[in-house]
Amino acid sequence: FISNITDPFSNLAIEEYLFRHVPTTHILFLYRNTPSVIIGRNQNPWKETQPQLLEQNGVPLVRRRSGGGTVYHDLGNTCYSIMMPRDQFVRRTNAELICRALHQLDIPAHVNERNDILIHDDKVSGSAYKLVNARAYHHGTMLIDSDLHALGQYLRAPAKNLVSKGVESVRSSVTRLREYSFTVDHMSFCEAAVHEFCRFHGHKSSGSLSADMDSAVVRYITNDTASSIPEIRTYEEELRSWEWIYGQTPDFTHRLNWTGDASSTSALDIVIKMHRGIITEASVDINGGSTLSESHVALALRLSECLKGKRYGADGVDEAFDQIQSHGITGVNDVRNWLRNSL
Repeated sequence: FISNITDPFSNLAIEEYLFRHVPTTHILFLYRNTPSVIIGRNQNPWKETQPQLLEQNGVPLVRRRSGGGTVYHDLGNTCYSIMMPRDQFVRRTNAELICRALHQLDIPAHVNERNDILIHDDKVSGSAYKLVNARAYHHGTMLIDSDLHALGQYLRAPAKNLVSKGVESVRSSVTRLREYSFTVDHMSFCEAAVHEFCRFHGHKSSGSLSADMDSAVVRYITNDTASSIPEIRTYEEELRSWEWIYGQTPDFTHRLNWTGDASSTSALDIVIKMHRGIITEASVDINGGSTLSESHVALALRLSECLKGKRYGADGVDEAFDQIQSHGITGVNDVRNWLRNSL
């Protein structure tokens, strides 16, 4: 299956549908997405990327259903997903299949001990997997001509004092297939991957996508196809929800220090605890050596109760400070703006 859709939520929903509802023994699903950042199922988005920057630039944050680390997608990156019976799942076997497809394109790739695909010492493909009952899939990225500047920008989270139970990404140096071939592109990679997949699993493939489509080896998925299947629509709605993207974040604690006048001495020490992206507890302590206005002292006494139950992030801060202002406490926008930018 090759998707003509470039929306990341749609493609991950299609992948889930193929995995759960299409009984074929082995499936290869190929797709690419417009610029987006994809985090693993058990990751903390605030440790892996910058959600506010993504929102400002119109880049979607997506949480996939498999584990693994955070990746950047754009139209210069092609994603592959290999589905199979669970008892036939071998991660290295799948990585080597994709590596052999690259060899067809004269790309000097190899698989390392972590089952990543490298050219020399630089990664061109990372992957993750999922096991459910009797089925399994192994999916990954292939950096063909991706914007590596954007990749570095979005996968660099600001330093925060976060203590999280989530899985952290393993940072690696990366390269693109474009550095080793002027002709490789999305379609040539798809052709090579389909050809090698068919060869490995004993299917006939001509090596041409158009010919393979005529012989029912390859099927294209369009928006019309996806929108006609209720299960895909349901999966997509869940993937787009705040409850999935942020609410699935493992519990974490964030410690912050507000210095007020930008001196080195902390005026307010704040500790925020989160469960499923919701603030469950907040403590605000006034540093004994600081000099605060009456408004800031009043804020410190109210802030913990007003933050509790709010969503972690700028919107939750705004709700809390609106509530604080309703108690007649004003002149504390300096703390409000600082806290909005800190979460």
